Amino acid sequence: MEIKIAGDSHGTKMIGFIEDIPAGLKIDEQKINDNLRRRQLGYGRGKRMKIETDQVQVIAGTWNGVTTGAPVVIEIENKARNPINTNDQRHVPRPGHGDYTGWSKYRLTDLNIYTERNSARWTCVLTALGSIAEQFLDHFSIEIMSFVSSIGSICVENSMFEEIQRNFDFYIQKRDASPVQCPFDDVSERMIEEINEKALKQDTTLGGSIKTFAINVQPGLGSYANVLNRVDSKIGKYFMSIPSVKGVFIGLEDVSLPGNQYHDPFILQNGKINRTSNHAGGIEAGITNGENIIVTTYFKPISTLAKPLDSINLETKENVKAPYIRSDSVILPAATVITECTLALILMEEIIDGFGNDNIELIKERYFSKYSKNN
Repeated sequence: MEIKIAGDSHGTKMIGFIEDIPAGLKIDEQKINDNLRRRQLGYGRGKRMKIETDQVQVIAGTWNGVTTGAPVVIEIENKARNPINTNDQRHVPRPGHGDYTGWSKYRLTDLNIYTERNSARWTCVLTALGSIAEQFLDHFSIEIMSFVSSIGSICVENSMFEEIQRNFDFYIQKRDASPVQCPFDDVSERMIEEINEKALKQDTTLGGSIKTFAINVQPGLGSYANVLNRVDSKIGKYFMSIPSVKGVFIGLEDVSLPGNQYHDPFILQNGKINRTSNHAGGIEAGITNGENIIVTTYFKPISTLAKPLDSINLETKENVKAPYIRSDSVILPAATVITECTLALILMEEIIDGFGNDNIELIKERYFSKYSKNN
């Protein structure tokens, strides 16, 4: 499966391309737009979200809303265009952003160029393509959901996520009612206070983490044959491509536990192989093991600051302050849908690799035939 994303943050539109989508998949554009709306919401978002009202257009690869087996191409119009005077070149990089490293590689003198590609704007396309993947996974009863697990110093206890896995539907409703996408009222309120006191009042930004779950994933997806194409290898690659992500962990993060406490014993229940715990996070040796996939993603604070840090003018070599360009204070609430859609793309790819990419109904026959025999 090949994915390509093109477009500049303040250009006319963003474009996405995905290959190997099977024929016969009905695409609901409203479901894509619902996810795009989620990406724009959340406490701590910047002014641009009041400008953009993203709507997807599927421009190739479908006939009457159903995929044909050809590459699917989508586009999303940018309504916030060219806020910077293109005659005013910028030569001062922002610490933590891609300005300096982009200039170091490509040597185009105007740093505005690197802002366009290094902006998180392109994640609207990732969200749209991942929404198509979610609709594909619906045929296999695989569900994916994410929750903000920390903002700044405020964290959700791991034991609370054990409770979430016993009643996903209830906690998804609670999450959607929270401005910070955290399903626990008391923690949600403290996260909002943290944003107010440590970000908004101090003109700075905050990072944090998101937990993403995939449920009803059958054992045996993926492979250890090619070490760079393991499911966990792909999770690392895809998730680390999301702007501001600095780390990804699968399963239980407390690696201080000894092996006899960390690993998950097998148990036979009603003739079915299960585990007494899920510290592995649903993946062992690069292959799904039938338990919930659990991915924790760590985001750094956004690098554009209202009170800028020290920098250097790359043209004059003078010590100056970094510029302030419109941005968010916190990205975590909006990023929950991005991590969901990213994991959906990976799992769709694993099913297509394992069961073919011809027609959705034929793929379902092969998939359920295999797992009905296993069970």
